[in-house]
Amino acid sequence: MAKKPPKDEPKRWLDDPVNVRTFIRGFYWLCGLIILIDVVHSIGWHKHAAFHDGSLLGSSETLPSFYGIYGFLACSVLVFLAKALRAFNGQRVLMRDEDYWEK
Repeated sequence: MAKKPPKDEPKRWLDDPVNVRTFIRGFYWLCGLIILIDVVHSIGWHKHAAFHDGSLLGSSETLPSFYGIYGFLACSVLVFLAKALRAFNGQRVLMRDEDYWEK
């Protein structure tokens, strides 16, 4: 049976939808500010200046926010790969029944 919340519970600050929207909007502004700082900072200075002599870093790794985009894409690929391994062609690959160990 589901437990009912007490009626005399005080209202918290995240119970108000206006506060939640303000918090999320502030979070997005903070993310945008960090990306802007990274772009401005990487225009005049390379993060890995010790490796700047090599020709391999002259291509993509010197682009602004390369590591953030690379990390996001790698994480997204891992999530989609894990979802694909759960059920491949309708058959379970990594998922098992709930009573697997009781069989």
